[in-house]
Amino acid sequence: MTHAGELLYQHRTALERAAHGARYAASAGAGALRSWMLLGGFLLSHVLTVVFIRTPLFARMTALLEKSTEKDVRLACERLDRDSVRAGTPPRRVAFRPSMYWAATHSLTGLVSALVAFVLAVGVVVSLTCPLWWWLLPPELAVSPGGYRVDSWPAALLTPVVGLVYLGLFVFCVPRLADWHALLARQILLDPDRGRLRTRIAEVTALRQTALEAHGLELRRIERDLHDGTQNRLVAVRMHLGLVERLLAEDPGRARELVAVAKGAADEALGELRSVVRSIYPPILADQGLAMALESLASRSAVYCSVEVAGLPRLPAAVETAAYFVATEALTNVVKHSAATRAHIAACEEGGVVGIRITDDGRGGADDHQGSGLSGIRQRVAAFEGRTRISSPPGGPTTIEVKLPCAF
Repeated sequence: MTHAGELLYQHRTALERAAHGARYAASAGAGALRSWMLLGGFLLSHVLTVVFIRTPLFARMTALLEKSTEKDVRLACERLDRDSVRAGTPPRRVAFRPSMYWAATHSLTGLVSALVAFVLAVGVVVSLTCPLWWWLLPPELAVSPGGYRVDSWPAALLTPVVGLVYLGLFVFCVPRLADWHALLARQILLDPDRGRLRTRIAEVTALRQTALEAHGLELRRIERDLHDGTQNRLVAVRMHLGLVERLLAEDPGRARELVAVAKGAADEALGELRSVVRSIYPPILADQGLAMALESLASRSAVYCSVEVAGLPRLPAAVETAAYFVATEALTNVVKHSAATRAHIAACEEGGVVGIRITDDGRGGADDHQGSGLSGIRQRVAAFEGRTRISSPPGGPTTIEVKLPCAF
């Protein structure tokens, strides 16, 4: 990307953030009007209660306050924590007292946020378009955007400069004002510990869903391997044995040939079955640990691969399995996609975290969304609450770094 392209992208991103902030400020303004009506309704209900008039107004206002507060919480969380909202966090129920505090605060802060965003937006539009229509106004109604009086063509042609100042203020102030308002809402309406707990629950739920999806894909792969490979071999063995049974009396020589063919098919079925079993949990992991399993994996690679695993201890079986299959998938990507001549695997354990790094000297440009298997690596690591970092610039080299906690 050229320097001009980078600047254009940054400016477009800033404008998008400002537009999101303006939409939030507009919602805050509407919420402030709701708060004024709710406060008035509660005041009226208390007055009616004092004069001994029984009315369901208080209960209705409480229900409306709950709905309004839940909407404000949702908007604030969308503003501050979009990932947890996309993960499906439930509506946030807030106690009555914080809701009343928020209604009183929101009735002012929401109006201020909406007013500032509105004034800056109007200033941008008026200043930038002023040269197109200022001359239609009578002299006594001359516009003055930002205190700059427009009563002549030279003055009108300079108003876009004022518009750019307004635009800069809009881009700088509105997103920060929206973030401040959302933080204030979260601080008043949500207990920080409960908020963190909800976020953690949302993260665990998303991780559980990812693990279940990965598990389902693994089961389908095993079923496909057994169906397409081992089952076909065993069916062939059964057919050959049926033919042998018929030919034993009539043509013993031909029967012996078919027995040899059936034995070969049975051997192939056993080999494929062992391959499937190794793909589920390689025996070398159970017998000799991750270090030897990685060295064995590198020795079978079609691309020359060196291994650095000095001092790697035995780890929990689930962690060793995940680390092994991360390395397996990464090496498969090297062979299929990278056009590399060399690869390197390094593994170490420090502070209860095992780190795996796979590098190659290929052409780079690896992309999660192009069927390269990187998304599978991310999902497998995410199921253990681990971290994945992938660096693959065009021209290479490609580096995949994974951190897996040994206790989870």
